[in-house]
Amino acid sequence: KGPMHIPAPKVPLPGHAESYRPPDEYLLTEEEQARWEEADPSERETDFIPKKFDNLRSVGAFNGFVRDRYERCLDLYLCPRSFKRKLNIDPASLLPQLPNPKDLKPFPNSLAITYTGHKAAIRELTLSKDGQFMASGDEEGVVKLWEVASGRCLREWVLPEGVAKLSWNPNPAHHMLAVAAGKAVYLIATGTGGTDACDVTDALLQAAEMKGGAGASGAEPSKTEPCVW
Repeated sequence: KGPMHIPAPKVPLPGHAESYRPPDEYLLTEEEQARWEEADPSERETDFIPKKFDNLRSVGAFNGFVRDRYERCLDLYLCPRSFKRKLNIDPASLLPQLPNPKDLKPFPNSLAITYTGHKAAIRELTLSKDGQFMASGDEEGVVKLWEVASGRCLREWVLPEGVAKLSWNPNPAHHMLAVAAGKAVYLIATGTGGTDACDVTDALLQAAEMKGGAGASGAEPSKTEPCVW
């Protein structure tokens, strides 16, 4: 099994009493120094008497240096023996047990639905909050509305510039798309809600047009065209 591991005893770090200018509370009085000299060396708290010097150059040589080194060698030689324990662990046992991919099914492993219709590169894609509808926009300004479950294109709008960003209205009462194309933002009523919801959305867009929101385009759009802000 090889030689036993012998840990070397650590030398305690020096404290304030071992400084060449220790604080006054660490200096011994005459009575404490007399008791220190009368006590047995094994019963003394320290093996030296703290002294105070004006500077480091005034500190003399340590008269017990040879004996201190000798006791240190005895500590290293006569230190208790102990075994250095090593853990014999198989590295393969530390890896987690991954499940079999067959046990994780069902998951998509084949092409189910293809959404075809765009002739240019698609720049933006977004889903409605309920996940029922999807809107896509390409670099030629074509915006398409898809039914996610069937892949059927429900509606299509053509804008004068390429689509940069698409976003659904977070308010479920108004079924609208916000489309950023060029330097304009187009609000498009998708018509994906019920009859009442579509009427509310159309009324909202007409109110925006009446307030001058459509004046930025220079022409009044028809009811089938998106509202331009």
